[in-house]
Amino acid sequence: MVRVDLSSPLRSIAPGLDSAVLEVLARTESGLSATQITRLSQRGGRTGLLPVLNRLVEHGLVIADPANTGFMYRLNREHVLAQTVLTGAAARGEILDRLSAAVRQLRPLPVHGSLYGSFARGEAGVHSDLDLLLVIDDHVDAYEAAWTGQMLELSDRVKAWTGNRLETLTFPRSRLLEVVAHGESIVDSWISDSLTVHGPDIERLVATLRVAPPGRADRTAPRSGAGSKSRRTTTGIPKQVARE
Repeated sequence: MVRVDLSSPLRSIAPGLDSAVLEVLARTESGLSATQITRLSQRGGRTGLLPVLNRLVEHGLVIADPANTGFMYRLNREHVLAQTVLTGAAARGEILDRLSAAVRQLRPLPVHGSLYGSFARGEAGVHSDLDLLLVIDDHVDAYEAAWTGQMLELSDRVKAWTGNRLETLTFPRSRLLEVVAHGESIVDSWISDSLTVHGPDIERLVATLRVAPPGRADRTAPRSGAGSKSRRTTTGIPKQVARE
């Protein structure tokens, strides 16, 4: 199965600098110079982008309007392939929307869900996983078959959507407080980079939990992923052991 380049999903259908140009033009209806496109794409140089722009103009997907110095380029939104480009450029948001809907379907409903790591930072590539943090109530047994079955189904759905694996880290409320209190380094990633897909953001949740009555503290946080099992670490956060 082909994986999606999570930082530039359009690369799956427009490899090379074509996707760099089209992603920039898909974000605006205004004309842009080749220099502006180069700066906004942050991929390749002006010399490399010019042949790409000329070819896209030749195919009619990009319009080149004459200007005082050169041309101003814009996406031809009437082109039969324009909607494909726009959909591909918006794929990151579509992934977030689908995952948000899927998390809201879990039962019992989690307290919080967010993506963190390379996808959240916009640094993910074609071989990257999606890292999902789930916070659940203390009475929910994350090792129970009903819950682990839902995690496997969610992982399969993400694989079908993108070709990429989903790694899920599940914490009961009380265990999350312990991890924060112990100063685990992963907490910094959650706070600085996470994209909330369900419930309050992680900072607000932690602040709420600190004033809530103490609950049962689970000592481990199950981590699930397709074709994997977990082992405990000294911090209580399991690592994945992938089965080849």
